[in-house]
Amino acid sequence: MTTSIPLFLLTGFLGSGKSTLLSRLIRHPGFADTAVIVNEFGEVGLDHALVSQGDEGNTVLLDSGCICCTLTTSLEETLEALYYKAERGEIPRFARVVVETTGLADPGPIATALAGGTFVSRFVHLAAILTTLDGLHGAAQLAEFEEARLQVAMADRVIVTKSDIATPDALAQTLAAAQAINPRCDRLTAVFGAIEASCVLTAGLADQQALPMAATGCGSADRDPVAHRHAHVHAHGYVACAVPVPAPVSWSGYAAWVAHLQTRFRDQLLRAKGFATFDDGGIRTIQGVRLLFDPPRPVAWPVDPALVDTMVLIARNADRAALADSVALLTGDAP
Repeated sequence: MTTSIPLFLLTGFLGSGKSTLLSRLIRHPGFADTAVIVNEFGEVGLDHALVSQGDEGNTVLLDSGCICCTLTTSLEETLEALYYKAERGEIPRFARVVVETTGLADPGPIATALAGGTFVSRFVHLAAILTTLDGLHGAAQLAEFEEARLQVAMADRVIVTKSDIATPDALAQTLAAAQAINPRCDRLTAVFGAIEASCVLTAGLADQQALPMAATGCGSADRDPVAHRHAHVHAHGYVACAVPVPAPVSWSGYAAWVAHLQTRFRDQLLRAKGFATFDDGGIRTIQGVRLLFDPPRPVAWPVDPALVDTMVLIARNADRAALADSVALLTGDAP
């Protein structure tokens, strides 16, 4: 593997349907060439789906072409083991990775395993955070549990589950609660885990300029129009803002901006993401989780010009104006 491949982090509160969703997806032809890391095989039900099982017993090849393995001692070691198995030809090479977290996991520390100059960070990069949310109990869980709020606040896409058994009022309250915390993410619904693989594997920065959800088979979507480029202060102290970048970004400006965010906002910053034009004329993605940022990557797909040069920032208990003003540093100006 000579190029970095995308990793999708699947999170969600206890009982929100992550395993049900994965048990459907790993059998989907669209999940071929995907390596899926789960907590336990039993939770996703691999019976009758196995093609072969590795000597160590923690890696299996499914008839869909999906590679499935259990988390070993750490995410980094599990990813590294998968990498070397593919290099040795023990498993097929994979084009992407999906990692399932536990129900109480904070996505931030998990995402940091992919950064910091480690070996793993050289061949995988965080593409998106996907969060499942219980359509029946989601509103109450978001009101009560900080872990659930963090999972939604950091999401690129929220998949609301159990929409077949939730009452219309409960579903509406859950969608509204998710929007109140993170108005910038997609919000989709799934019935018993039924959702197109493309709805998972196209989430993230690239999908911000994709076709409407109805055209891609992803079901219903509840999404703020791109034109709403405002800052918001929401329930529980969460702040989300989309800030225009007024001029080409310099590499020195990017470094100064990241250092400023790390110093000024510390644990308040949850996500930073967007497309930006750099001073060499190239358009790159900017992606940060908590205090760690991926190197800006060239965009390999057509981007809607309306989405270029806008940074989306999500934080908790932060000064909205200071957060928005920080973007000026990208172009070498003082905030």
